[in-house]
Amino acid sequence: MSFKVSLLCLLILAGYLTSIEAEVFPQCANAPLDTFVMAIEDCASYIYCNGEDSFRDSCPESTYFDDRTQECAFDDEGVCLRNADSVQPDKQITGEEQNGIEESTPVATPPSEYASTGSADSSTFQADPTTTPTESIPSVTKPPTLSAKPSSPSPSNPSSPAQERPHCDASGDGDHPHPQRCEYYYRCLSGYLTIVRCPYKYGWDLPTKQCKPSSEAQCFTQN
Repeated sequence: MSFKVSLLCLLILAGYLTSIEAEVFPQCANAPLDTFVMAIEDCASYIYCNGEDSFRDSCPESTYFDDRTQECAFDDEGVCLRNADSVQPDKQITGEEQNGIEESTPVATPPSEYASTGSADSSTFQADPTTTPTESIPSVTKPPTLSAKPSSPSPSNPSSPAQERPHCDASGDGDHPHPQRCEYYYRCLSGYLTIVRCPYKYGWDLPTKQCKPSSEAQCFTQN
């Protein structure tokens, strides 16, 4: 009798652990299997919907997730504001405050947070073709040339991720490590800059220039 009770308890415990192991994403409720959806609260993150294999990830720096095309796109024009939570809405003037400043000239708030940033590199985001992941990765292709919108000069950040991209030309194909994300790496193909993502839980190994399990990959580190 005690053996049956112990076995029943083990079965119940196993079922409970299985039910809490897989994370549930409400965004995947009405999404087809093997598709990507955008995370509602973060325009740079996406969710891969595939039942119990669903997971959440984010696009690399200077990129955002385009929900229409289900792709990570380079954010050269500032479509996605990474620091949106730090942007405070304009304070509304109350009636008492307006009486005190009615003779002053109102000053418009400059839309600096909407200024386009980054470079005009032609680029592509794709999955690593040399590996066989269980899921696909969103990809994007952009035209080789883009013209920046004219705007008033603004100070640039020398440590901007966009400036850390390698320069590609038609005579120099090759792979380059991503400075922040071990699961991503840059690839130059016929003058086009591409971002390649290793399979889930894999990282790009610098010595072999191949994707390996994260526990084995020797990631690039900046000094």
